[in-house]
Amino acid sequence: MEYCSTTEPSKRISDLIALVKETYDVLQRESDLTPSNSVITKPISIFTEALRQVYTPEEVKYVMENVEVATRQKGLLAKLSEAEYGMELFDSRHLCDQPEFGLASLFQYKNWGNYDSLVGEELKQLRRIIRSEEISKPIVFVGSGPLPLSAILLHLRWNVSVTCVDMDPDACEAARSMMERIHLSDNVQVVQGDGAEFDYASYQHVFIASLVTQKDKTLEQIRRTNPNALVVIRTAEGIRQLMYEAINEEAIAAAGWRLLGRTSPIANRVINSARFYRLCPE
Repeated sequence: MEYCSTTEPSKRISDLIALVKETYDVLQRESDLTPSNSVITKPISIFTEALRQVYTPEEVKYVMENVEVATRQKGLLAKLSEAEYGMELFDSRHLCDQPEFGLASLFQYKNWGNYDSLVGEELKQLRRIIRSEEISKPIVFVGSGPLPLSAILLHLRWNVSVTCVDMDPDACEAARSMMERIHLSDNVQVVQGDGAEFDYASYQHVFIASLVTQKDKTLEQIRRTNPNALVVIRTAEGIRQLMYEAINEEAIAAAGWRLLGRTSPIANRVINSARFYRLCPE
């Protein structure tokens, strides 16, 4: 591995900084951020693969503190979020339009393996934390999107019902259509709504997606409606903060949430990590 000091970055890190700027410029320039626009698909793919690589803490610090990166980070995250939504909506509709589409078809979907690894790590941690009486309790997944692979995997792996909550009507319509096509409508239900206003009283486990904004408001609603819930919040760490916003762990702790466990990203495969919380006893 090439050495990277805080004053002399390796070519690998210089190339990564250049890639951040190039990706940002492309996303800012293009108005169509869906897979229909071939101008953005390759740059996003290259950028995503770069973030899946392993970087030393020193390399991460250098990149994240680089002025040109720091000034672009917020705008980059917003554009990548928009592009991810566009990709999921496009893929969800495209899959459902296939005459032979079914649950088995999802196992061949390009991102199925990544989500399978992500959910698998989360459930390993959940098993270490969970109380025996909570095992069969239903799950609610906030910010499930138009292609709710995580919710599907949670149902298949945990064998419980899952409720998907998303604010976007198109996302909900696409997700419902998919659940009907794969015959999981009774087990994975889709509700259009704001996670900051949802009633969590019936759910012992709450998953919050990385792209959910203002997670603090969702946490406050969980506190109001089900203070005993176990909450799993997806976040990003290290260089992966260039794709997903990192949660403010100090602020969450200050609000009375006790950290019970965590997962780490899997090199070359999974970008997200997760944190597991319960409210501290009063």
